[in-house]
Amino acid sequence: MEPLSTALSSAVSASYERWAHHEADAASPLYAGWARGIAADDALAALLAELPQRKRQPNLVFAAARTSGVPLAPWSAVRDAFASQWPRIRATVLSRVTQTNEARRLATLVPGLHDIRGPIALIEVGASAGLCLYPDKWRYRFGPGKYVGEANRPLLETDASPSVPLPAEVPQAAWRGGVDLNPLDPADPATKEWLEALIWPNAHGEPDGERVDVLRTGLAIARRDPAHLVKGDLLEEIEGLVTEAKRHARRVVVWHSAVLAYLDERDRTAFADFMRASGVRWISNEGKLVDVGPAAPWADPADFVLRIDGQPVARTNPHGRSIDWASDL
Repeated sequence: MEPLSTALSSAVSASYERWAHHEADAASPLYAGWARGIAADDALAALLAELPQRKRQPNLVFAAARTSGVPLAPWSAVRDAFASQWPRIRATVLSRVTQTNEARRLATLVPGLHDIRGPIALIEVGASAGLCLYPDKWRYRFGPGKYVGEANRPLLETDASPSVPLPAEVPQAAWRGGVDLNPLDPADPATKEWLEALIWPNAHGEPDGERVDVLRTGLAIARRDPAHLVKGDLLEEIEGLVTEAKRHARRVVVWHSAVLAYLDERDRTAFADFMRASGVRWISNEGKLVDVGPAAPWADPADFVLRIDGQPVARTNPHGRSIDWASDL
């Protein structure tokens, strides 16, 4: 029988190879190279196998490596640095979670507000630093000539199919709240460092300047108007947040993006059941493979699915770069 440690190392190698092929090859060849380098390195795969399973994900490990001084360079040039910095990388991995806070996802969430007039009370589940709690602080471009929001606001752009419904204006948020297991302070320099490290290098192996700019703008917005962020489990805190939100506005909106993957199937179902019974507008933007609700056959496995009150209405790019309405597919 294969020793348990060897079996775990083999599992790490296989998972990193899969991740390189299915997620990183097209988006970030540099990270694909890092993942394949670890997959082929028995010693490093064994180190990762010692981590708790939920801590072995490449996004988390690579961000921790970057904050530990490993540069963005081909794997052959950084392998030794990765190995020598492993104690520091490991400590960061154990103390952090991914918490990618992609403000551009607002452009794919806002169409879920197309029929709502403000003011609203807005709740984000899995809020991280709360950067997606400020839809009314941005301007949006959904294609040539399709703008929503005031011209003096910072711009978020996404490619939108013809039938995507757009609000005449983004409802004003009378109150903003969120829940996260580890909410981040947008005023803390460590938050900026960590969230920037979570941004994948682009196709040229360099920091993605556009995403970094959006992140920094989002942090500045959140610093000026702090939201009410609660630390805790979403299943335990969501009812109290909804109750509080109803004190501030007649219309309550709860939304989330890239959160359900961190819940097991039972908890995903429990959360969805509560949202359907809550009487709020529920806007969900989650990976198809962890989605909850009626099937979305027009979405590919790598897509996110946008749902309004549980019903699938569009496929979206995970980082908010595109939205295609179901009727256009």
